[in-house]
Amino acid sequence: MASFVTEVLSSAGKLETQEIQGKMEVLNKKLTDMKMQVHDSIHQQYVNFLPRLKTAQTLSDNVVSLSKEMTEVADKIENEIKSQLNMSTGVFQTLNTQYQEASEVLVVLDKIVQIQNTLECATLANKSKDFAKAAEALLEIQVSLSKPITEDDSEIKILSALHEESCVQKEKFLFDLGDQWKELIVWDVTKVSEKTGEIICKLKLEKDADSLESLRGIVIAMHKFGILESKMQHFGNQLLTYILNPLITDSDCQVAISPNSSTIQVRYFSGNKQSTYQHPKEVFSNFGNILHLLNDCFLKLFNVEGRKQPYPNLMELLGSAISSKVLELIKECLKAAIPTNNSELESFKDIVLMTDTVHCKWVEIHFIPPSNNVLVDFIQNINVLFANKKCQAILERARKLMTTEIHNTVKVSSDKPLGELPPLGPDSGGGKKKRKLDLANEVHLSSNTFRLPECHISVCVQELMNVAYDTLTEATESSEQCAIQLFFAVRNMFELFCSVIPTFHRDSLLKFPQLSAIFHNNCMFIAHHLMTLGHQFSKNLPTNISSTFVDLVPKVRKLGAEHFLQQLAQQKKIMTVYLEGAKGFVNVSDEQVYFDAEKSIKQTLFQFQHLQKVWQEVLPGSIYRKAVGTLMNGVISDIVASIVILEDISSDDAKHLGSLLTLIQDKAGGLFESLDEEGINVKVELQRNVPKWLRFCELISILNASLLEIADRWADGKGPLANEFSATEVKQMIRALFQNTERRANILTKIK
Repeated sequence: MASFVTEVLSSAGKLETQEIQGKMEVLNKKLTDMKMQVHDSIHQQYVNFLPRLKTAQTLSDNVVSLSKEMTEVADKIENEIKSQLNMSTGVFQTLNTQYQEASEVLVVLDKIVQIQNTLECATLANKSKDFAKAAEALLEIQVSLSKPITEDDSEIKILSALHEESCVQKEKFLFDLGDQWKELIVWDVTKVSEKTGEIICKLKLEKDADSLESLRGIVIAMHKFGILESKMQHFGNQLLTYILNPLITDSDCQVAISPNSSTIQVRYFSGNKQSTYQHPKEVFSNFGNILHLLNDCFLKLFNVEGRKQPYPNLMELLGSAISSKVLELIKECLKAAIPTNNSELESFKDIVLMTDTVHCKWVEIHFIPPSNNVLVDFIQNINVLFANKKCQAILERARKLMTTEIHNTVKVSSDKPLGELPPLGPDSGGGKKKRKLDLANEVHLSSNTFRLPECHISVCVQELMNVAYDTLTEATESSEQCAIQLFFAVRNMFELFCSVIPTFHRDSLLKFPQLSAIFHNNCMFIAHHLMTLGHQFSKNLPTNISSTFVDLVPKVRKLGAEHFLQQLAQQKKIMTVYLEGAKGFVNVSDEQVYFDAEKSIKQTLFQFQHLQKVWQEVLPGSIYRKAVGTLMNGVISDIVASIVILEDISSDDAKHLGSLLTLIQDKAGGLFESLDEEGINVKVELQRNVPKWLRFCELISILNASLLEIADRWADGKGPLANEFSATEVKQMIRALFQNTERRANILTKIK
C-alpha cells in the first residue's frame, strides 16, 4: 500500500483531484443505494416471506455492474495517475480510505448476493427433485456462512436472516428427502387379526429408470449430509423386524418374492409361541432372493465394475447394520436343524456345504466383510454341535420326565432287570491281576446277586433309565469326542435327578406317604443300575475316561433313604399326637377316660392300616415290614413307658388297660401278613421288626396276672419277664397293681 501511495503522489499532476473525488462520491452513493436495495430485497423475502425472484436477479446484475465500475476506478488510479506525485498526501489518504471502504462494502454485498442466489438455486433444485444439486448448494451456503466476511458480522442483521433461512431450507430439504425415500421404498405393515396376531408385511421398491435416478440423487444427498448410514440402519432394522426375523424364526411364515413387481410380501403370526425355525435350505434360498432383489433395485446404485466410486457401497452399509444379528439368527436356525441321532448326521453335511456357499456369496456381494468367518467357523464344528445338541436334548427330556407326576407306577419283577452281565474280560496288566481274575471266575455268585426285589417304581424313572441305556448305546457307535460328551450327559442326567425331583416334588414327598415310598424305590432302582451301568459299556467307550457310575450310588441311595426316613418321622409325630389323647392311661376305669384312650388307640391302628394300604404293594416286603415295625415299635414303647411309671393301678384300671393293649396285639399281626410272599411267619416278623414287641406282650401279661403268675414269669431273673423288664420296673408294677400285703412283700423280696 505504501508503494501505491507513493505512485499516486508522484502522478497526482496528471489527474485533477476534483475528478477523482467526484467519481468516488458517485460510487459511494451507488453503494449506499445498493445496500438499501439488498437489505430491502432480503428482508422482504426472508423476513416478510414475499417472493422477489426478479428483484434478486436485478440486484445481482447491479452488484456486477458496480463491481465493474469499482474496477475501472482502481485501474484509472493505477494507470493514469501513477506518474503524478504532486497531489497532497492528506487528499490522497482521504481518497484511498474512501476506496477501501467502498471495496469492503462491495465485498459484503457480493457475498450476500451470492448466498441469496445459492439459496434460490437450492430451492429450485429441491422443487425439481434434483436432490444432489440441492444438497451441494445448501452445503455451499453452510460453508459460506461459517466463514466471517468482516470483523463485525454480528452487526450485519441481514446475515442473521440469511442464516435462519438456510436452516429452514435445510430442514425442509431433509424432510422432502425422507418423503421421497418413502415414495420409492414403500413399507406396508398390516395387522390382519388382533386375535390370531396375523401380520402381512409388504416391501415395494420402484425400479424404473426415473425412480432409480431419483433414488441415486437421494442417496448422494444423504451421503453429503452424513445421514445415509442412519437411514440404512433404519431400513435394515425394518427389514430385520418385518421380513428376515419371521423368515428365519417362524416355520409357518409365508414368503412371496416378485422380481417383476419388485415386491416382497411376508405373512406370519406374531403371537405364535410354538413356532419353530425354518429349515436352513428354505432360509438360505429366500434370504438370497431377497438380497438379490434389493441389490437389483437400489443397493447396487454405485457398484460399477473397475471404477472406484466416491460414495459408499449400500450393501456394505446394510450389512454393517444388520449382518451381526442376521448371523446370530442363522446360527440358531442351524442349531435347531442339527440332528440328534447319528443316522441323520450324514444328510446334514449338505447343509454344511450350502452354508459355505452362502458365506462366499455374501462376501462377494459385500454383505459381510471377508474377515467375518462367524458362520463358517460355527458350522465347521458339526461334531461338537451335534454332541451339544444331543446332550441338551437328553437333559431336556430327562428334566421333563423328572417333573412329571411320580405316582404313576409300574411293577419291577425280581428277575435280573439288567439281563446277563458281560463276562469279565482278559486283563493285560500282568500275572498278579490275571491270577485274581482266574480266582474270581472260579467263585460262583449266588443266583440272587444283582437281583432287585419286587417293588413299584415310577414310570418316568423307568423311562429315564431307558434314556440312559439308549444314550450309552449310541455313545459306543459315535466318534470319540461325541462319545465322551454323551457319557457325561448321562452322568449329568443322574446328577440332575438328585437335584430336580427333591425340589420339584418337595411338598408331595412330605405330605403323601405313598409318594415318599415310591421315591425311595426310584432311588434304589437307579442305584441298582448304576452299580453295573459303566461296566456294561466300558469296553466300547473311549479309554481316556473313567466310565463308571459307582461313585453316584451312595448319593442316590442316601437321597431315597433320607426322604423315606423323613416320612417315617412325620408318621411318628402323627401317631404321637393320637396317643396324647389317652392322657398317659391314668384312671382308665373312668368311662370318659376309657373312651378317649380307646379312641386314641383306634386312631393309631387306623393310621397303620392306611400305611399298609399305600406301602405294602409299593415297597419291597422286607423294607415294608421294617418300616411298619419301626413305627409300631415307637408306638408300643411310648405306651409301655406311660403305663410302667403309673403309681396306682386299680383292678378295674388293669382290666381296661389289658383290653386296650389287646386291641393293638390283635391288629398288629395283620400288618405283617403278605398275600404275595409265601412262608411269612407273622410272629417271627413281629419279633424281628418290632424289638419291643415281647416287652409289650409281657406288659399285657402283667396286667392280667396274679402275684404268683408274675413271680413264675420272673423265675428268679431267668424267666421271659426278666428278659423284657428290669427288677425295678417289675417291682414298680407290682406296687401299682396290688395292695400292700405280706404276700406282695414276699414276692417283692424274690424279685431282684
